Amino acid sequence: MADLRAALGHALEPAYRVEREVRPVGDCRLFVALDQAGGPDLLVKVLPATLSLGVDPMTFAGDLRALAGSLAHHGLVAPQSAGRAGPFVYHTRAFVEGTTLRAWLARHGELPLRRAVEVLHDVLDALAHAHAAGVCHGDLKPENVLLTDGQAMVADTGVFGAVQRSWSAGGGGGGGGGRNGDGQGAAMAALCAADYLEPERRRGGGAGPRDDMFAVGVMLHEMLTGRAPGAGAEPLEEVRAVPAWLGELGRRCRAAEPRERWGDAGAALAGGTWPTGAGG
Repeated sequence: MADLRAALGHALEPAYRVEREVRPVGDCRLFVALDQAGGPDLLVKVLPATLSLGVDPMTFAGDLRALAGSLAHHGLVAPQSAGRAGPFVYHTRAFVEGTTLRAWLARHGELPLRRAVEVLHDVLDALAHAHAAGVCHGDLKPENVLLTDGQAMVADTGVFGAVQRSWSAGGGGGGGGGRNGDGQGAAMAALCAADYLEPERRRGGGAGPRDDMFAVGVMLHEMLTGRAPGAGAEPLEEVRAVPAWLGELGRRCRAAEPRERWGDAGAALAGGTWPTGAGG
């Protein structure tokens, strides 16, 4: 929609110029904006109308800027800020050259075992930093894992929680947002993919490190088999030859009993037998 691009241009000028739109993530539209002073370019993610109507952009922006200080890690693409463009709310982060894990899987299917282990290590290392800082991702999925220069990076960490908190500040206006008009329900309905949510969260539970670990387990299965595990999915070892420690790591990520899952990414990282050089 040309009107949205023009509104973004007005909101970001004169510091940035909207250059192009890229592949959307779910109901969120994405644009690349060029820094007019020659600095790093921005990735601008526009929230869908159901969220934009209820999110207070000033609260959202302040929350994201506060998060950025906690997420200073080479494997995390930290959020920067947020604003309003016409009726839509957007948030920004640095633009990273490369592709997403989702796009790679769509083109090639399963990953070679060593590459899957490298990506897993990078993701856990990044999440371990966030979890230690008290921040969960809340919306982890292959679209938010970026593959660039031989490294995997995690984007949008903490954005889900910031949307939820700023929805409360915005009064949850606009109706049609989410379960009972709450910020968590609205954010889940608009942003999250059900396959990557732990069962408790699908029933209305809150996001936390164990939910992130469930998503890691789903992505590991997807990286090694080319598909997300369905109900009653067979163990990885029955689909593909994997080291015992890797199969166990995946099982604990997706354990039916929450207490049997890894408590956070740091625990899972410590539990792995990583090959020399994994994660760079």
